[in-house]
Amino acid sequence: MKIKKKTIALLLFSIGSVGWYGYNWLPPRVNLSSEEHKNVTHFLKGMTTRCIGRFLIDMPEKFISPSDSSIAYVNKSPVKYKRIYRPAFEQKIKLREAELAATKTMRTLDMPYLKGVYPLPDGMHGVIFERNESYQILDSSRILEAHIYTNGVAVEITMKARNGTSSRYDEDRKDIPEIYGNTVPNKIIELTDLLKRVTGKQSDEIPVEPGFCLPELFIKDVNENQKERYGFVYKASEYPALDFDFDSDNYSASEDSLLERSEMMERNIKKAEGYTIANGRRDLNGLYAEQWLAEGLLSDTYGEKALRFAININEKTASPLTPMLSLTFLQQGLEGEGRLTQVEAVTIWQKITETIRIRPNAFKN
Repeated sequence: MKIKKKTIALLLFSIGSVGWYGYNWLPPRVNLSSEEHKNVTHFLKGMTTRCIGRFLIDMPEKFISPSDSSIAYVNKSPVKYKRIYRPAFEQKIKLREAELAATKTMRTLDMPYLKGVYPLPDGMHGVIFERNESYQILDSSRILEAHIYTNGVAVEITMKARNGTSSRYDEDRKDIPEIYGNTVPNKIIELTDLLKRVTGKQSDEIPVEPGFCLPELFIKDVNENQKERYGFVYKASEYPALDFDFDSDNYSASEDSLLERSEMMERNIKKAEGYTIANGRRDLNGLYAEQWLAEGLLSDTYGEKALRFAININEKTASPLTPMLSLTFLQQGLEGEGRLTQVEAVTIWQKITETIRIRPNAFKN
């Protein structure tokens, strides 16, 4: 997954007549009709606090995040999850082991593809498979593929490792000993430690310990130097044409910010035959943010108009204690069932984004 903070400008539309106001955010003056006021009230009904990484945000309860829309990395290890029943998890593990055991490699010397199966410590439900990185690559490159079941959620985490202790690598080891050693035992310890910190949770459950959240997963902190990034989307069946897309990391500070990329924004919005509704800086509960709200063509090849709003927090100061958060709102089409008018969308955007704040006790002291 590539975090979208640097590409938001390419997806927005063009400069308009609202003006910059010195880049300071002034909420657009909107006059809701009685029908629009009714629609906004309905949209915002049942506002529920969600844990997003190390942030909190209040969103309508009708919006959920499908597990297949989520992807996250802890350091360089990808984390995937899905809420399933325990018997389905057990079946999944059996089928996966059979699949790995039956996989053939391009070279006979690299067989077997599945190198080992390691049970998790007592009290943990799952397994770690040690396998080749690929059926094409030399078997000194390994993947540790972990599966764990926690609070109704099946979690999969993979981690790269190496084992070049076979005699076939003796000559290579003399030249590059660090490549042809065996990191598998230490990596299993590292991976197991990570698994111990992973807990399934309900989508509206707010953890109280240091760590970061995915919609249905919490990963407890072990130290303040952990690199983390994630991305997921919230959607509602009642509003199929729109979504809220979250992206974050805590290490890739940008050289420029959303507003500093104004020339690029203007070019791309103009190309999309659009205009700026509003833009500027915001203070969100002590968090520095920049945002841009625009309307324009959805894409070069698709003539439908769209609303696209973006807000970036800590974009130039991303760090373990000041993680970057990017939120994008997209609505495909301006009219029709399940769509908001522009003034409805701006009002709702203002109400939702003003609730963004750091979760209490999100960081280790």
